[in-house]
Formats: sequence, C-alpha cells, structure tokens
Amino acid sequence: MNETLTATIRKLAALCGLALLAACGPQKVVSAPPPPPVVVVGYPQPEPIPMRPLPPRSASTDILLPVVGADGVRNTVNAHLNPLEAVWNFRSGWNVAALNCLDPRYQPILDGYKAMLKTHAKRLTKVNADLDKQYRTNFGAGVKAIRAREAYLTSVYNYFALPPARDYFCEAALQISQEALLAPPKDLDAFALVKLPLMEGAFEHFFQDMERWRIDVAAWDARYGPAYAAAPASGAVYTNATYGPPVVDLTPAKPVTGDFNLAPAPQQPVFSSQPVVQPAPPQ
Repeated sequence: MNETLTATIRKLAALCGLALLAACGPQKVVSAPPPPPVVVVGYPQPEPIPMRPLPPRSASTDILLPVVGADGVRNTVNAHLNPLEAVWNFRSGWNVAALNCLDPRYQPILDGYKAMLKTHAKRLTKVNADLDKQYRTNFGAGVKAIRAREAYLTSVYNYFALPPARDYFCEAALQISQEALLAPPKDLDAFALVKLPLMEGAFEHFFQDMERWRIDVAAWDARYGPAYAAAPASGAVYTNATYGPPVVDLTPAKPVTGDFNLAPAPQQPVFSSQPVVQPAPPQ
C-alpha cells in the first residue's frame, strides 16, 4: 500500500472518531409545548365577590340616626325651634366648632366665635335669661326646670360633637366664621336663624351618607350574604331614643340644600378626642 493511500485512511479514521465523540456529548432537549387549558363547556365561572361596604367616615354600623318626620324634617335637636332656642343652639354649635375644629386652617372659627361673644354679650345674656324663664314656665320653678334645660343642652352639645360628621361640620362653621369676620352681623338673631340651617346641613349630609350605605349593605347581604357570610346587625332600624320611637325606613331623606362646599372625605379619617365643655351661663 502506498503512502498516499495510508495517509488518507488515517484522516478518515480520525474524522470518524471525532464524530463518535461528538455523538456521545450532551444533547439539546426540545420541550414539548404545554397542553391547551381544559375548558368545561357550560360550567359557570366563579363571580368575583366585592368587599362588603364599610360605613362612611369610620362611623359605627349601629349608629342611631334621627328619624325623618311626616313633614320631611329630620327630628334632630335643631328641628322645630322657636327663635330664642335657635339663637342659643347656634351659639352652642359655634362653641363646639371652636373647641373641636383644631386644624390650623380652622383658626377663623375660634376668632369669629370670640368676636361674636364680645360683640353680642348683652343679647346673649338676655336670650339666656329668657330661656330660663321659658323652662320655668314649662317645668315649674326650681330643680326640674334646671335639670330639663341641662339635659337638653347636653344633647345639643353631643349632637354637634358627632365625630363622623366633624369634617362636614367644621367646613360649615369655617364658612360661617369667615363671613362673620368679614362682615360682622349687627343682628345676632337674624344671623343665627340664617346660619343654623347651614350647620344642620353638615349633619344631614352625613346622615344621607349613612342611609346610602345601609341601602348598599342591605343589597350586598341579600346577594352574597347567604352564601359567603352571615351579615352582622347593621342598624337598619332607625332609632332615636331621645326624639322618637324606632321606625323602619330605608327611604333617603330630602337632598341637602346647603350652599357650602364640603371637604372631600378622607380615606381613613382620624378624629381627635378633644372634650366638649358646656360653658356656665352668665350670671
């Protein structure tokens, strides 16, 4: 065999050896595509369940709402007042706002309240004396009249200090105070009769928020409650132990007609624990 043929055979043998070695190395694995999802025809897909509605402004679920009377007026401490009572309730509400609206931007409330007390001190003393006389006429002289008036004043202060309505109330009081500082009222009685409904409108705004929530939560309970949760008592019975008997009524009250602009409700309102103190009437 000649040398050329021998060299060719050796090259072919070397190439075959390299090919065999490559075949013995790691091989690339090609994964198969995933199987298509199984679709069950006619099987109902689960419905996403929304969260059960929460009370507005962190209010209690069983908060007592004043009932709406047959005349369409909500039976609050500010309903069906005579002029003297309206003036004193207005002064009381302004006092509560000065104590409880503590954000720096509410400083005009305190300033306006102090200016009102100074400017109309004589008229307020007269109103207070006339109300004492009215209570003595209705309840008799002595302790009965005093206790009756003190109990009513306590209910007035507690009403104006209702925590979930505080933001709405402070906005209304701020508007009233800014107006009083800009143009001090000469007639306190006339000013009170016009501005007390503005204060009351702030609470009506909150009451309507609660009524809408109760309707929404009743609808949620009817649709999802039997299958997903036992709904706790949500206070669907409107009760006011002081001003009226329990009345089942889910009809919203008349819309608020106040002309003030309300601040947007915060997502997680934080209410201070500033106490409300009833000032002693002037001697």
